[in-house]
Amino acid sequence: QQQQQQRQRENNLKPDSRSWNTVINAVARSRDENCADRAKFLLDEMGRLYNEGDTDLLPDALTFGAIINAYANSLEEGASDKAAQLLMHMESLYQVGFENAKPTTFVYNACMNAFAKDPLISVDDTNVTGDVTLNNADKAEQILDSMEKRYEEEGDRRVMPDFISYSTVINAHANSNSPECGIRADSILRRMTNRYLLGDAKCRPNAIAFTAAIKAHSASINATISAREGGESTGESKDCTKQQIEVSARRCEDLLQQLCLMYQSYGNDRSLKPTSVTFELAIRALTQAEDWNGAERANMLRSEMIDVGKVNRPGLWGEYRQRKRVKGGFVSCNMN
Repeated sequence: QQQQQQRQRENNLKPDSRSWNTVINAVARSRDENCADRAKFLLDEMGRLYNEGDTDLLPDALTFGAIINAYANSLEEGASDKAAQLLMHMESLYQVGFENAKPTTFVYNACMNAFAKDPLISVDDTNVTGDVTLNNADKAEQILDSMEKRYEEEGDRRVMPDFISYSTVINAHANSNSPECGIRADSILRRMTNRYLLGDAKCRPNAIAFTAAIKAHSASINATISAREGGESTGESKDCTKQQIEVSARRCEDLLQQLCLMYQSYGNDRSLKPTSVTFELAIRALTQAEDWNGAERANMLRSEMIDVGKVNRPGLWGEYRQRKRVKGGFVSCNMN
């Protein structure tokens, strides 16, 4: 009798699935150093105990998502690969019948964010044959593609892309710092807009998406300038490079004006409110293109919105005026 009671007490004290998931989530969200790897170790230990017969220990999608998000926030090289491996593990578990392991929108967004924040995002992978494959921005876009396909095929709102999904991929392209990143960002912004126009309210473009797109075109200008300065250019190629820079700069102004118009048209919706960063990125791009009239228009628009309390005060206008007095050449700016 006493031995049975003792065993019962021990069973009552044994950590269950909820206990494990709670601890793993807490570790992953702690922001401590190596918190993602520590949480992953606990997840692996949970899996080991399950394989040894403790079938009550099952991780859920929230636990996986917390670890993937921790890898994204770690800003470590290669963290995106670890996040992607966890996502593939979730997919495998779901395919063999573990319903709670089905990736959700939050999990997909966290993995795309890991690719967007990886310091190696602009480095193309090279396989054993020497062929260049995908960089991390391309991989983030692939995840978005799979989300759209799964939602269309299954109709499961748990995997439906939202404004975070599209904004994250736009930001991934901006961080890739490639000459084509502005064009790639525009493509994602159009997809986002089309879904919203077709009735998907969760995909409404907002200030985050527009600012990321402006950032992408600004980064495209930086990459184009770097490529021009790093190689020998003919007169024809220089003219083409200048034209590319001017087109990207005009696109920044167009996006800025469109965002401001939407903000005013939707009754000053805070989700559409342009920030100081939004204006600074656009003015910087126009300044690099030596489009002084465009930079003047952007700053005037900013001043108008400041007068009615719709945006923070500028921090780049003095820099713009100084650059305007510099004759010749383009000024390269570093993007964070």
